[in-house]
Amino acid sequence: MNCKNCQEPLNENSQFCNNCGGKVVAQRITFKKLFVDFFINVFGVDNKFFLTLRKILTNPENVINEYLDGVRNRYINPFAFLAIGAGLSLLVFNYFADDFIEVNNAIQSDQINELKQKATLDLSTVKNIDAKQFQKLEIEKKTAQMQLKFMSGWMQFTLRYYNLLTFVFLLIYAVLSKWTYRKPHNFGEHVVINAFIYGFLTYVTLLFFIFAVFINPSIYSYSIVAYILFYMYAFGRIYKLSIGKNILKLFRFIFGLVIFFISLMIVGVIAGIALKYFDLI
Repeated sequence: MNCKNCQEPLNENSQFCNNCGGKVVAQRITFKKLFVDFFINVFGVDNKFFLTLRKILTNPENVINEYLDGVRNRYINPFAFLAIGAGLSLLVFNYFADDFIEVNNAIQSDQINELKQKATLDLSTVKNIDAKQFQKLEIEKKTAQMQLKFMSGWMQFTLRYYNLLTFVFLLIYAVLSKWTYRKPHNFGEHVVINAFIYGFLTYVTLLFFIFAVFINPSIYSYSIVAYILFYMYAFGRIYKLSIGKNILKLFRFIFGLVIFFISLMIVGVIAGIALKYFDLI
């Protein structure tokens, strides 16, 4: 028997070629074999994926500290761990695209309903108000229309680029966690820490979404609570924080997140005004 890759003669019971290192394949391709090979190649022969998933839930500090200390073969790579979750989410969210929009809108249904009322207000029916009040209503109507358009565009953008956004948010979370917890970890280590935690929460969010689709859209809103609690749980164990310090760190993290998004909104508004001023939109 010869190697099918390099034609080197092989021993009868050889599993790998001594010349090129190629695996000896003697069996025909079957669907069962493809399925098994997929899980072996993606999740690892030694079940690294499920080991990482389980231990991130029960002992996140062990996974993260061991990985940062150089134990790399025991766990799946943190970026692969996150990428698999992002990829699965992208497939599921796009398959249930209408449900994805409905479920996300359910989280802020009151705000959306209020915006729709303002955006569809027929100003010709408004009576007994002065010019200043009428101008205010016009501004509110246009603003509401812009907000609804932005929200709709953001949903479509998220559905299309969810996997890319996942890694963008990974860097944002890493910056915020570095700012919040600082020593002893550097920024690169915070990227790894957040990749493990954010990766795990990607799977949790996906489960909440599936439950929301088949049971009740409002269930998805509880994924936000799960995010907060698990981040507190994981970082609390990593840094050995008391409950009080953990809560204070959470406020610091959320404050940084709010400042970031406010800054992003201000930049967006300025950019929008500038584009409109120069007739680019």
